[in-house]
Amino acid sequence: MARPVMLLALVCTGLFAGFCFCYAFAVVRALARLDDRAYVVAMRHLNEAVPSPPFLVVLAGTALLPWAVLAGGFGDGGSRTWLLGAAALCAAGAIAVTLLGNVPMNARLAAGNPVTEADWHALRQGFEARWNALHAARTALVAAAFGLLAAGGLK
Repeated sequence: MARPVMLLALVCTGLFAGFCFCYAFAVVRALARLDDRAYVVAMRHLNEAVPSPPFLVVLAGTALLPWAVLAGGFGDGGSRTWLLGAAALCAAGAIAVTLLGNVPMNARLAAGNPVTEADWHALRQGFEARWNALHAARTALVAAAFGLLAAGGLK
């Protein structure tokens, strides 16, 4: 039972880490080149497209499966348990940043009603830097979760 759960945990955290990495090093850089209106419109479209059923399954797996691995007896009571515990905490941190940071910011961006170019600029200025910082934090956390899970699984 523990090995299939470990495999699923690795797949989910790996997929989420890969998504975050690609987003950070490709999408964020591409969006930065857009003018204010195009940036806000593109980000709104991305925020509508990303939470698809497959993405939500990966997100839920990242949130729950590292804990299931830890609780399912895959640890050894020693260093493996510490690695898996740290992985579960990092995964939880990535999910917390997403749900408590990025998602509410996405909702505020969607609710904005810019009219003038100054409005578009203000909406972007109130969003982009903080959202990117939160995204960088969740990227680091989920990448750490994946690495720790892999290390715990290989030990």
